[in-house]
This record gives sequence, C-alpha cells and structure tokens, in this order.
Amino acid sequence: MSGGAARRVPILPTLLVFAMLSFLIGLGIWQLQRASWKAGLITQLEAAQTQPLLEPADFLAAMRGQRSVQYRRAELLCAPGEVLPYDLKGGSSAGGQSGFLVLVSCRPNRKAPDIVAVAGWTRRPDAAQVPLKVDTKFTGLIIERPYGDAPGRPQFMLIPDTAVPPLQRSRLPSPQDLPDNHISYAGQWFGLAGALLVIYGLWLRRRWRTANLAAPAAPL
Repeated sequence: MSGGAARRVPILPTLLVFAMLSFLIGLGIWQLQRASWKAGLITQLEAAQTQPLLEPADFLAAMRGQRSVQYRRAELLCAPGEVLPYDLKGGSSAGGQSGFLVLVSCRPNRKAPDIVAVAGWTRRPDAAQVPLKVDTKFTGLIIERPYGDAPGRPQFMLIPDTAVPPLQRSRLPSPQDLPDNHISYAGQWFGLAGALLVIYGLWLRRRWRTANLAAPAAPL
C-alpha cells in the first residue's frame, strides 16, 4: 500500500461529518439571527410603554390581528361594588415575593370578558373566593393573550400601578425580563461544530497512522 493510499480520506464518514457540521453551524447562525430579532423586540416593547394610552379602536385592531398592544399603557374603569375575582394566576409582588395575582373582570355581565385587570397580589391561594370592593380606574400595562389561545378566555390583561386594598401591588413586567440567551446558545452550537471537527481530525490522523504501520515495507 502506498503512502498516498494510506492517507486517503474516507468518503462516507467525511460526508457524514460535513453534514453534521453544516447542521450545527446552521443552528448557530439561526441563534444569532434570533438574538438580533430579540434585541429588536425588546427595543419595540420599551418604546411601547412611552406611547399614548390605548383607545378602544386599538383593542379592536389587536383582536383582529392587525397590530400588537403588548406592553402598551391603558386605563380601565371598574364600576363600584363588590366583585368576585375572576381568576388567580401565579405572579410576584412589587417587592419580588412569589404568590398569586388576583384578576377581576370590570364587565361582570359578560361570561367571557375581553380584558381582566390585576387587582393586586396576595400570598393566599384561596383569594379567588373573597369578594373585593372595587371602585377605581386601573392604569397600567397591557399583556396580550395571558391565557395563550385557550378558548373563552380574556385576550388582554391589564397590570396596574396600584392595588385594591387589602391586596398589595403586583410587579410590573419589563421587556428586560424576556429570556435572551441566544448568543450563548450560538456559542454552544459553534463550539460543538469545532469539537466535532477536532475529533474527526484526530480520528483521521489515527486512521492514517494505523494504515501506515500496516503497510508492507517497500522493496529495496
């Protein structure tokens, strides 16, 4: 066996490695693109909080899918009287304590309200059974689809700057809370691609060395 034959690159393993390299590098590039998209989204949501208060037409446009009102500020007037909480959702107080957000509907005559407001935060899991005396105008940030695509659930949730006594203020969301690990994920994918290339190179080197040792000596 000649030295050139011993150092021949195997076709099938090489094709397989390059296919895996292309896949890993593609994932890394995709994560870099996601990082750029996430940075733009955070900037957009930060700007949304400085825009004028939402009008009814803005909500209608959002319900039709024509625009987003995520993190826009809005006002919601609740009629005076005792209101039984609509629901409880896990959430944090303004001080960062874990507990429950007490949601109320300001349209008690509708079974499926389009919007609910966070009356406040509590530690009590049974708070949904305690009526609240509500007579206020909630002003705060809008969250779209707090229940995802669940049918019959409100499409908007308002998280106000205040709370209905005896509840405490809930934590206002921030665009900076959005997970943004895309750069580190990209580094992991590129790192795996580099490791694969190194491992394949070492395997080739060992393969060639073994082939050279097994080759018969050239005649004198």
